[in-house]
Amino acid sequence: MKRIESQTVKDKRLGLVLMIPIVLVIFIIMGIPLVRAIYWSFTDKVVGSDAHFIGLKNYMGLFQDKVYWKSLKNTVIYTGGCILAKLLLGLLWAVLLNQDFKGKGFFRTALLIPWALPGMVVAMTWRWMYDSTYGIINSLLLSSGLVEMPVAWLSNPKIVLYSAMIVNIWRGVPFFMFSILGVLQTLDKQVYEAATVDGAGIFKQFWYITLPSISPVLKVTTLLSTIWTFNDFENVWLVTGGGPLYASSVIATYTYDKAFIQNSLGQALSVATSVIPILIVMMLIFSYFNKKEQ
Repeated sequence: MKRIESQTVKDKRLGLVLMIPIVLVIFIIMGIPLVRAIYWSFTDKVVGSDAHFIGLKNYMGLFQDKVYWKSLKNTVIYTGGCILAKLLLGLLWAVLLNQDFKGKGFFRTALLIPWALPGMVVAMTWRWMYDSTYGIINSLLLSSGLVEMPVAWLSNPKIVLYSAMIVNIWRGVPFFMFSILGVLQTLDKQVYEAATVDGAGIFKQFWYITLPSISPVLKVTTLLSTIWTFNDFENVWLVTGGGPLYASSVIATYTYDKAFIQNSLGQALSVATSVIPILIVMMLIFSYFNKKEQ
């Protein structure tokens, strides 16, 4: 027994030693730039000049920055709306594709295309589709008689953020769909047959069998997609540019705007650093509920 315990301790120590090179590489690649970025957020750093420490001035300025709060609000709306839509649509499509029907292989391949396409291609394609003059969306709406005037998808402050959200949802649904579909295909069909014999309907089977079975995958998929969506820059910037009048600005695009358009790297990094606690809280909440159910 003592030999087994001694071997276990040695294995743990060996594992920790073998992890040292990986930890060092990660720290060099990610840790050092992160520490430098946090330090610069406390300075008046601009591109092309030295940084001077100014304390909490950048962070205090955020409290009076209306565009920052607008961007933060847009980020929350953008993330929450996109995640909810991708989760529901992904779950729906996964359940449908898990059934046996003709042409299932074709639909699986076709629905994977949005996820497989490069982000720039997706954004520029949707930007053209949204165009008020030449866009296919307005052309279809006008020809069908649903609208009398072209819809200003990208220039109307009231709907421009939702226009960007549609693109993110369209591209992100396949990630949820195939993650959930992979789990659904591993579920034992005999459990459903037994539930049917006991008188459980489709909805009860889904609620009491399917959902608990796919819950771990749903949590991980939702967490990953939430982090990606919260930090989404490429989609919003290429589709709307954060405009008009910062109506579709999110934290990622406002950081870019501060750094490379307003040439204020210190303030830009304070904007980016200010949301780190939000991401940490999200991961802690996920870890808490994940451990609670184990």
